[in-house]
Amino acid sequence: MMTDLPDARGLVDIALQTFRAEILPVLPSNRRVDAMMIARALSIAEREMQGPPDVVGPLRQLLGEEGDEDTLSRRLCAAIAEGRFDGSPALRSTLWAITRARLAVSNPRYA
Repeated sequence: MMTDLPDARGLVDIALQTFRAEILPVLPSNRRVDAMMIARALSIAEREMQGPPDVVGPLRQLLGEEGDEDTLSRRLCAAIAEGRFDGSPALRSTLWAITRARLAVSNPRYA
C-alpha cells in the first residue's frame, strides 16, 4: 500500500531543514553550540539512513576472504600483528578507503 507520508529519511530531512531555517536563527548566541551539535547529529543520522559505508568490500579484497565486517577486521588485525602487511601499499590504500567511506557519513566536509 502506498502512503503519502514521508519515510524516516524524509522526516529527518524535514526536521533538519526546519531546525536550520526556523530555530537556529532565533536562538540566543549562548545556545548556538548546542544547536549546531543537534544539527550535525541529525545530518549524520540522515546520511546513516542512506546505508552504512562500504568497509567490507575493501577488507574482502585486501584479505582475499569472505566474512562480515567484524570478522574481517579481526583477521586484518591478526595479519598486521603477524607482519603480513609490513610495508604494504595495499594495506595503506585499503585503510584510506575505509576511512574515506566512514568520513562520508560522519563528516563529509572533512573528506
